[in-house]
Amino acid sequence: MRFSTFIFRNVLRRRIRSTLTMTGMAVAVSAVVALVGLADGFRQSMLKLYTDRGVSLIVTQAGAVSPLSTILPEKVAQDISKLDGVEATCAGLVDFQMFEEFGSDPVGLQGWPLGNYMFSELKIVGGENLSEKHLGNKCCVVGNNLANTKSVKIGQSITVAEQKFTVVGIFESSQDIESNMVVMLLEDCQKVLGKKGSITGCTVNVKDKTPEGVAAMRELIETKVAENNKCKLRAKPPGEFVQQSNQIRAASAMAWMTSAVALFIGGIGVLNTMFMSVFERTREIGILRAIGWCPSRVMKMILLESVLLSIGGGVIGTAGGLLLIKVLSRLPVVNGVVQAAITPDIVMKGFAIAIVVGLVGAAYPAYRGSQLLPTEALRHE
Repeated sequence: MRFSTFIFRNVLRRRIRSTLTMTGMAVAVSAVVALVGLADGFRQSMLKLYTDRGVSLIVTQAGAVSPLSTILPEKVAQDISKLDGVEATCAGLVDFQMFEEFGSDPVGLQGWPLGNYMFSELKIVGGENLSEKHLGNKCCVVGNNLANTKSVKIGQSITVAEQKFTVVGIFESSQDIESNMVVMLLEDCQKVLGKKGSITGCTVNVKDKTPEGVAAMRELIETKVAENNKCKLRAKPPGEFVQQSNQIRAASAMAWMTSAVALFIGGIGVLNTMFMSVFERTREIGILRAIGWCPSRVMKMILLESVLLSIGGGVIGTAGGLLLIKVLSRLPVVNGVVQAAITPDIVMKGFAIAIVVGLVGAAYPAYRGSQLLPTEALRHE
């Protein structure tokens, strides 16, 4: 009998125990794939928000704990727009607020200057876009995902910070996050949030999009513009900005921490299974040693049995995790905010983690089994 066939039959001999072990491993792998996939989807959604619109740099206050906590003078964006090599800028004021009509869920609120190019990025599917006639009249437009979820209609009034705004349009955006937001003119947004003359940050599109061109503009903003406005600025490319975002880092950390608990439980399951397997097969292992099997071959047998169980759990867990990502991404709390990030990298991580946990869980039982003396093992009842 071939060595591989022998290992496969050993696993099938104890089908119930093997099935339970694979199930435990599958749950652990599903947690990793789903949670890490959602965290990665959140990162991709944020990055897509900038890259699809040709944003080269995102300017925020230096040292701010969170992008939403930054406060900059509106003049910063005006000064940046006057620099040679700047194609377009968009000063923005962003926050998450409670709207009385939307229940207890916080909703993203965004303010842009009148006439800014970002308004043209919104595809109006109902009503009209914001224009000069709406300035000072407390008007807003609502993303179609939010409108569908909360049954928002054209002409309806929505209340934020005890102020009523009229919905004049419903827009569709290529960005999932934006489709769940309320957009109003910057001046109105500043009044609602009590931040007159202030912005959260500014996006910059430069003409020279080469790394050298972007770096030169970054240096200019962080020195000349910062000095003119007597403040400290940080201009970061979208990838760097998103990667260093506290929200992204926190989501990723929570995903891995939660997954670590599931992996630990899965590892304990493998350890228990392999210990019991070695104990029940003490006499069998003694016979194998007696007919010439060396300790390393016994150890290899036990480790490969564990790997086989882990691969089975990895296949089931990865499939379950991918399905779970799709289900979770459609929940109302994250729908339109986090996209399902199903990538080969996540699938590979699921399999790799399953195999590593299997090897770690079986390492000590394999060592114990390999150290059994043939005479002692054969006397075992």
